[in-house]
Amino acid sequence: LKMGFRFRIFLIVFLSMGAGVLLSYTLTANNDISLVLIVFSLLIIATLTSMIFANFLYKSISNLEALASKIAKGRTKKRYIKALKEDSGEFGKVASSISEISENLKDKINQIAKQRDQFGSVLDDLGEGIVVTDIEGNITFENDQFSQILNLKNVHGQNIKDLGIKSLGYLYRRSKKRKRADIEFEIELNDKSNRWVLATINQSKTTKEYILVVHDITQLRSLDSMRRDFISNLSHELRTPVSVIRANSETLIDSALEDKKQAKIFAKAILHNAERLTDMVSSLLDLSRIEYGELKLNFEEIDLNAFFENFIESIINLSKKKDIDIKYLPNHKGSANADFQAIERIMNNLIDNAIKYSEEGSEIKISTSNDGDDYIRVTVEDTGEGISPEDQDHIFSRFFRTASARATDNQGSGLGLAIVKHLVNNLNGEVGIESKPQKGSIFWFTIPIF
Repeated sequence: LKMGFRFRIFLIVFLSMGAGVLLSYTLTANNDISLVLIVFSLLIIATLTSMIFANFLYKSISNLEALASKIAKGRTKKRYIKALKEDSGEFGKVASSISEISENLKDKINQIAKQRDQFGSVLDDLGEGIVVTDIEGNITFENDQFSQILNLKNVHGQNIKDLGIKSLGYLYRRSKKRKRADIEFEIELNDKSNRWVLATINQSKTTKEYILVVHDITQLRSLDSMRRDFISNLSHELRTPVSVIRANSETLIDSALEDKKQAKIFAKAILHNAERLTDMVSSLLDLSRIEYGELKLNFEEIDLNAFFENFIESIINLSKKKDIDIKYLPNHKGSANADFQAIERIMNNLIDNAIKYSEEGSEIKISTSNDGDDYIRVTVEDTGEGISPEDQDHIFSRFFRTASARATDNQGSGLGLAIVKHLVNNLNGEVGIESKPQKGSIFWFTIPIF
């Protein structure tokens, strides 16, 4: 642009001077000296003026070209666009058009960048890992969740087959043939725990890229395992009383009806196991209602001191059978905001367990204290055989009973503490246990202050 423009200006000046010289020669031939001087002077002035104008024009074009070049390279800063508008000289319309194009381009770029950031944020908040690879399997895009779910670092630019997860390499090879494939696999985390992952890969019809989506399905696997365990435990718990009822009924029908003494023993066994079944079914129904939110709680102000005085009186006969002393040690301020029947059922289950697994002549303590400004903490402490750390993780699960509990004659459905946990959660509190083998157990729960 620079050399071409200068050459054209030089050619114009050269032709002008040639024309002037030719005109001067013609006038000289006609002996008109004064007119020759005038023409020659005008020629010099015109030449100088043309050169000055050409130089000014060249600077304007050069500035326009330099600023347009900067904008073309992506430097869409305000000072360049402003300079383009102000310093463009004779090319104002062209400069104005270029500046408008630059401003529109800058707005479009900012809009695309904003949409890209929003799209990236959405992908990160989905809770699912997403990866895009080229046709060779090289990763061109990944969100944060992908690395978190698969416990990986610095995956960008790597090949999907080189991530150290064999299942992903197998999935990619399957997708090369079927265009779409999925697989479930398990990975080990840094803390030695396991995580189940569902991975789905699909090839885009337009770009031919591969889109891999991974889901953390550990919780679903856990729920499925809980369902299987629940069915297995329920079948096991129901089998014993049903078998006893059936055996005793068959014995009565065969011959024992005639022997009143034996008939009474078998009838008592049938009644006892029927009561166990009734209690188990009732507890299952109650637990189901609590879990699915069908149990409506009536929150009200409860004076815990009055509640525990009446509660201890109501269970005094149960504790006397084993000569167990129950003490109440209040150390809280304020009233509880809870459902009266829910608190009563929680305490019934906790005290019933404490009495079952405490020795005769021992002591059970019920104490209260403030847990911060918003909660009251209630503890039930016994001096029984305690619970091992391994069992403490499962003590609030349905049908769970410790090995020592199963070895004793104490009957139970294994649903009491599960009901306690769900009731406390519905009361917006927390529940837990502190125990050491052979040193007793402390069950505690919190309830909001009114």
